[in-house]
Amino acid sequence: MRIKRALTIGALLLMSTSLTACGDDDKSESSEKAGAGASKGSAEAGAEETSGGLPSASDMASIETFLNQYVGCSDLQPGTEWDNSTQAEKYPSWGEYITDESAWAIKERAVCRDRSGHPNTLVLMSSMKQFQATMKAEGYSGILIGKDFAVKPYDDEATQALKASGLVNLVCDAEVEIPSGYKQEPAEADGCLLTDYFID
Repeated sequence: MRIKRALTIGALLLMSTSLTACGDDDKSESSEKAGAGASKGSAEAGAEETSGGLPSASDMASIETFLNQYVGCSDLQPGTEWDNSTQAEKYPSWGEYITDESAWAIKERAVCRDRSGHPNTLVLMSSMKQFQATMKAEGYSGILIGKDFAVKPYDDEATQALKASGLVNLVCDAEVEIPSGYKQEPAEADGCLLTDYFID
């Protein structure tokens, strides 16, 4: 009788231990889900890296948040507002002299200051292919490209600070030699390529 009772108590203890272990698994799974949600939320706070590897942004606020991680982006203002300010005399922004932004597929242009106080130009476009093709036709260079936006750094200091951002350099000059070991991928515009070799 005592043996039977001891076996019954042992079985109950074993069952209790199993249920506790299952409960811990549920907590662990909930913690993992919460962690995954937090990671996703932080990615949505700025420009996101797309499956193609290039950062993507739907608005200027997202680009501002993105740039703040690498080079800084304060005092964000529309490009035309900057162009009409006294600051533009000393620090003109890229695109100031573009009269027909639709020909460039530019949806919006803005300017913000980096940590050195210099202005960098931010551009959102409706067609990256058209933007790149016009860049090539007009002979522009030194633009860093994302999936659907571009940044024109003020100087080499800002350019180098953006090396780790995932943005790439648009090169449309066939005479430019890219050293071995650097990325060389076809751009959307014929005759251009995207590289992580940052040159002006």
